[in-house]
Amino acid sequence: MTEQEKDRQPDKCQDNQKPERRSTWLDKHQSSQQGDVIYVLRTTQQHHVMLGMMADQKANIILGAFLIFITVTQSVLEKYNMYNAPIWTLSAFFTLSAIFALLVIAPRFRSINPKSARPSNLLFFGSFSKLGQDEYIQTMKDNLQNNEQARALILKDIYQIGMVLDKKYSNLRLSYISLGLGIITSTIVFAVLHLKIN
Repeated sequence: MTEQEKDRQPDKCQDNQKPERRSTWLDKHQSSQQGDVIYVLRTTQQHHVMLGMMADQKANIILGAFLIFITVTQSVLEKYNMYNAPIWTLSAFFTLSAIFALLVIAPRFRSINPKSARPSNLLFFGSFSKLGQDEYIQTMKDNLQNNEQARALILKDIYQIGMVLDKKYSNLRLSYISLGLGIITSTIVFAVLHLKIN
């Protein structure tokens, strides 16, 4: 073996190592991309859950204020008859507001179709609660064969949470609008009565 052939052998070894390095880099790059996608989906899912909790807290504030209002109203009506009209006006609107607030915090879930017996969302208890434990585990295994199936499950969950949030915030908006209209209307009624008395 000549000296030139000896010098060429390290170059061949380096050329063989380059494809291995490239494949390793591609694997790491692809795995990081998959991790980024899962991170975005999980962050979106958690954000939707937090929005649901905020809606429930705001609805509970309305209901708590409504209970305090009822307690105070009873004592006011007994002492001051001249305030009956504005108080009853505010009570009517406040009751409507409390009804919408109850719709916000009321549990809402869909049961599975008994004919197909196939849950629409395997990540939500309201969808898979009618399945047996073994059946649920087997169904989850069948739907978690790869990353694409896992992403599809999370996307379904995000979509259904979003649909629930849409109804929650629509009812919450109606609740606050009803309360605001009640305050404005009762104030106008009170002002009119006060001017008539004077």
